[in-house]
Amino acid sequence: MKKKILATVALLSGALVGFTSVCAIDMACKRPKKKKEKSLDYLLPEVLSWINEQEFESIEIQSEDGLTLRAKLLKANNDTDKVIIAIHGYHSYNLREYAYYLKFYHDLGFHILLPDNRAHGNSEGEYIGFGWLDRLDCISWINKVKDHFQKDLQIVLHGISMGGATVLMASGEELPSDVKCIISDCGFTTVYEEMKYELRNHPITSKVILPTATLLSKRRVGYNFKEASAVEQVKKSKTPTLFIHGDQDDFVPTYMVYSLYNACNAPKDLLVVEGAKHAESYLVNQELCEHIIVEFMHKYLKS
Repeated sequence: MKKKILATVALLSGALVGFTSVCAIDMACKRPKKKKEKSLDYLLPEVLSWINEQEFESIEIQSEDGLTLRAKLLKANNDTDKVIIAIHGYHSYNLREYAYYLKFYHDLGFHILLPDNRAHGNSEGEYIGFGWLDRLDCISWINKVKDHFQKDLQIVLHGISMGGATVLMASGEELPSDVKCIISDCGFTTVYEEMKYELRNHPITSKVILPTATLLSKRRVGYNFKEASAVEQVKKSKTPTLFIHGDQDDFVPTYMVYSLYNACNAPKDLLVVEGAKHAESYLVNQELCEHIIVEFMHKYLKS
């Protein structure tokens, strides 16, 4: 009788952990219920005014798993072969993430492609890709701009936060020769390590729920949290990469950029911005970031 009770308790406990783990996956990865898009009113008036004066072209692609993904394209004033593909972060969207970068890149003479990631903004999708599914979407966007402009291009991939992890994960794939360099701002090492870090103050969730959720993640969202590794991808990369991170980042901890930088086998540079929290490096020291980015791109792009 006692054994039956223990077996029943174990079975119920396992079922509870499994159910809680699925709920945890959905909390982290499921697209939030439709909310009003966050406005750009937080921007400096002159920045918002400049953005409102621009004409954006709408572009879309089909992902490998059949989702319609959408982007905005801001063309350069003059004919050019230089393109920035700018990948936003978790629970953000294209213009919101890159509002402050837009004029900088536009003044440098780039076409700027601003995708909405799957399960974000105007793109379809129920589950967030956390960079791993997005890496393949990123390659699809590369091919889309090649088709759009119908010529050889000089493409720079720029990602922020989850977008930073996305472009690093893409770097481990066979990229078209048009991709000349990558800029990753505050990207994480692996989805698992990022989740573990965020749960550091919740030991039961971290030690019990997260490992179980990881086992179930492939079936639930299409990728395993440990499989989704920017560290392993940059080991295979051949694309020059600039890593940017704030030294006060408490969302994607700063130590992760050193793990990524050290693992990367491609030509690389590193900028750690003093006093910058998560995704704030450009806002904290715009002059430094612009100088380093321009200096980095000049090594790999022809005028």
